[in-house]
Amino acid sequence: MLFEKYDILSKRINRHFLRIISILIPLITIITSASIYAINDASFSFLTHYLSHLGGGPEGAGIVFNVGIMTSGFLMVFFFLNLSAFLRRKKTNTLLIYIAFIPGLLSSIGTFFVGVFPYTVTQELHNFSATFFFMGGFAYCVLYGVSEWITEGISKLQASLGFVVALFFLLFIIFTAINYFNPHLAAEQSHITEWMLISMLMFWIIEHEATMTRDKRNNLKPS
Repeated sequence: MLFEKYDILSKRINRHFLRIISILIPLITIITSASIYAINDASFSFLTHYLSHLGGGPEGAGIVFNVGIMTSGFLMVFFFLNLSAFLRRKKTNTLLIYIAFIPGLLSSIGTFFVGVFPYTVTQELHNFSATFFFMGGFAYCVLYGVSEWITEGISKLQASLGFVVALFFLLFIIFTAINYFNPHLAAEQSHITEWMLISMLMFWIIEHEATMTRDKRNNLKPS
């Protein structure tokens, strides 16, 4: 199976290093590009700008964001492989793990291409890529949440967090759809919800990385 082979292969990789950079790169990317944008353009606001607007930011903000988001998309693949391998070791239903992994992979690919196609270059391909990120994100949060909920040894609180993040994905999708048909009806809600979503998603990732790190340390302890 894919995750068994990855588990074996990953023993040759410094997974702790991967976990650290998987957290730091997106955080540094967003904070740095948003700071550069805000310093050089006073109009920048969480109520008027989407996260992806950073990809067209001034004075190098766009370059920082696009390179960082492409790197983050690549690293997200390893995050979902690690999470899936972790669940396999916890005896989670194998089919359910695969079903959860697929939208995670698609969302990661979408993240990568959001950086490849900034909205200033091609709005159509940018939106197409972003759709994979958001729709895939909603799906994997629900499916990994269900996987964790029915797995012994994983707290219900951790499992519930996936459903909370999925709710933010859903709210953003709804507000953005409203905004598409009537830009004046839910513009601010759409913008701020995305920033809240990204914050919650990063918390979800960090929490899972911490859980997987603790699990690895416990497994290394002599019985």
